[in-house]
Amino acid sequence: MYAAVKPLSKYLQFKSVHIYDAVFTIHSKCTVALLLACTFLLSSKQYFGDPIQCMRDHNDMDFIHAYCWMYGAYVSTNITYTPDPFGHERCKPGGLGGTVPMAQRRYLRYYQWVVLVMLLQSFVFYLPAFLWKIWEGGRLKHLCMDFHQTAVSKERSKAHLGVLVKYFTSDYKETHFRYFASYVFCEVLNLGISIVNMLLLDVFIEGFWTHYVDAFLAVYSGDWEMWSSITKRVFPKCAKCEVVRFGPSGSDSSMDTLCLLPLNILNEKIFAFLWVWFMAMTFLAGLKLFFRMITMFNSGIRFHILRARARLMPKSHLQRALQNCSFGDWFVLMRVGNNISPEMFRKLLEELYATQSQRKPPPGADEI
Repeated sequence: MYAAVKPLSKYLQFKSVHIYDAVFTIHSKCTVALLLACTFLLSSKQYFGDPIQCMRDHNDMDFIHAYCWMYGAYVSTNITYTPDPFGHERCKPGGLGGTVPMAQRRYLRYYQWVVLVMLLQSFVFYLPAFLWKIWEGGRLKHLCMDFHQTAVSKERSKAHLGVLVKYFTSDYKETHFRYFASYVFCEVLNLGISIVNMLLLDVFIEGFWTHYVDAFLAVYSGDWEMWSSITKRVFPKCAKCEVVRFGPSGSDSSMDTLCLLPLNILNEKIFAFLWVWFMAMTFLAGLKLFFRMITMFNSGIRFHILRARARLMPKSHLQRALQNCSFGDWFVLMRVGNNISPEMFRKLLEELYATQSQRKPPPGADEI
């Protein structure tokens, strides 16, 4: 199993320069790794068996398994689960015996698509990170890479500090605004993907969100029997399959068989965890976007955030260092500050203060 998920370890390795913040990283990279790991688990037959196993005294069992897999098994409201003498639950045909009217059948075809849906989800959740990696274009790596080699060459780090001072005292407002707008677009895309994912998942697995609310309430109250009863309605462990065959004369005949869905014992736990994970991702993405809106319209908050990162640099010095600094400039400066040590970031701001002090401030210069 480790060999199957080993490629994900390289994907999750931390880079020396972080182009995403914490929420972005959790939403894209961690969620993608989680979905891919679940995909590997559900597709590993050697650990959890075949997705469907039908019981029938017939020589052509491979045909029956394939038929029930393609055309779907079904359940009805009369399915019951009774404990065996050892206290374990077993599937009892109960209401599945005899002919079940078509109106009372609920076909279970989602298990055919679970692996593919998770794989598609991983691609969609990675989309914002992929777009930002293209649009970012290695700017932060170019600005911050040398600071990770300070123990090797302090002179090179000092020279690069001068390059950064020159960069931030130049006029890149339009470039930085596009940089910021692209990042915000990706954050909006993160939130949109989370919301749409929740809606589509409820369609894919009927009543998924509603049922699991009751299931988690049952777990909170310690009622494990209720948890088991609710999860069986979402992910039943056994179902009925009607196999239609044609005889030599061309007339059709149908036969019923009881099928087990072994992977549903794993699905109910995987999707319980994903229920919590997707809810948390949607909340964090919305909270981060709300915080982004506040920083856009409140210059005082931006100033105090930057000052906290600069180890409480004197307010007057920081105001002079940031004179005529647009919101896009502030955003790029904060991204640089998140990729270098606080001490080096304060040195950068002090150098900006010294440079700006030698200049005569333009009339009406605005501060963040």
